[in-house]
Amino acid sequence: MADTREALGKALSWHCTSVCVTDSGSSACGAILHGFDGGKRIPLDVYTEATGYAISLFHFLARTRGNAPLLATAKEAAKFLMRIQADEAAYPQLSNGAATPARLFAFDNAVCIVGMARLLRATGDERYLRSAVAAGEWLLGMQRPDGSFSAMALRGGGMENPGGFFGDGSCIHAKNAIAFLELHAMTGREQFREAAARACRYTLSLQDTDGAFWSRPDRSGVFTHAHCYACEGLLYAGHALGEPGYTAAAGRGIQWLADIQGSDGAWLASHKTAWSPRGTLESIRRPRPSDAAAQAARLFSLTAPRYEQNRLSALQFLMGCQKSNGAFAYQRTTFGYTHELYTWCAQFAIQALAWDTRRAAIEDLF
Repeated sequence: MADTREALGKALSWHCTSVCVTDSGSSACGAILHGFDGGKRIPLDVYTEATGYAISLFHFLARTRGNAPLLATAKEAAKFLMRIQADEAAYPQLSNGAATPARLFAFDNAVCIVGMARLLRATGDERYLRSAVAAGEWLLGMQRPDGSFSAMALRGGGMENPGGFFGDGSCIHAKNAIAFLELHAMTGREQFREAAARACRYTLSLQDTDGAFWSRPDRSGVFTHAHCYACEGLLYAGHALGEPGYTAAAGRGIQWLADIQGSDGAWLASHKTAWSPRGTLESIRRPRPSDAAAQAARLFSLTAPRYEQNRLSALQFLMGCQKSNGAFAYQRTTFGYTHELYTWCAQFAIQALAWDTRRAAIEDLF
C-alpha cells in the first residue's frame, strides 16, 4: 500500500495552488475552479459547488490537523460566495464565465450552506449565519410536497429540470438534509429539521431491495456517485436525528457498495441501466470514477470495521488515479485514465486519505 500521507500532501498542495483563485484583483478571488482539462492543459471555469466543498474541507483540516492558514482560505471562499449571492438569496452557478449567473442549483446551495455553517462554528462570525439562513430559506422553496427537490431554478424566475442523475427528484438531494440539519443546529428552527426528515423519507422510496439507490424517480439506472450521495445524506441524518431507519438504509447502501466492489478496488460508474448505444459503449469503456471511490472509502471509514479491506482497496485504486501533480484523474477506463482532473474528486479524496490515519467523525462529512 502506498503512503497515504504522501498522497494526501500532494493532493492538498494541488488543491491550494492550482484550483484556488488567489488574485485579489479578480472578481472570482476566493473561488474554486471546476478543475483542469489535462488534455488541453487549460483550467476550467469557477464552480460554486466545489467552492462550498472547499470551505468544509479546509475547516475540517484546520480543526483536525491544526492547519490554521487553511481557515483563511476557507474565509476567502465564503467571501466569494457571499459576493455572488443572488437576489433570490441562492448561490448561483456562473454560466460559462458570464457576468450574470442564470442557474440556481438546489444541491449546490446545500453544499455551500454546510460550508457556511462549519465556518460559523469556527469563527462565530454572524455574516456566515445570515448568508446560510437566507440560502436555506430559498432551498426550502425548492423542496416539493413529497420531500423531493426541483433541481434547478432560473435566476429571475422559473424552473428547469436539467435531467440526468442530478435532475428533479434525484437521490442526490438526500445530502440537502445535511444543510437543513446544520441550519436547525444554528437557528433552532423546526422547519429546517422537518425538511431534512422529508428529504430522507423521500430518498428511502428510491432504494431498491438490494440496497442500491436509483438515481432518478423513473428508476432508470443507478449512478454510483449519486448512490454514495444518498448514503452520505441518510447516514448523517440518521446520526443527527437519532433515526435508526435512515442509518439502516444507509447501511444497506454501503453493503451494496461492498458487494459490488471490483477486484481493482473501484466501482463502475453506472449499474442497472437499460440497453442503449451509449450503454454499449460504456460497457466497453468500463469507466471507474475516482470520486465514487473516494466517497465509498469515506463511507467505509464511518461504518463497521468489517469494511476495512474494502476501504483499503478503494484507497489503493484512488492513489492509482493520482497524477504526479497531486490531482486525480476523473475515471479509469479500459483504455487508460481520462484527461479530466476534477476538483471535487480531490476534495473527497483528501478527506478519505486524512481519515486513513485518524478516527473518522460523521460531523465532519461534507
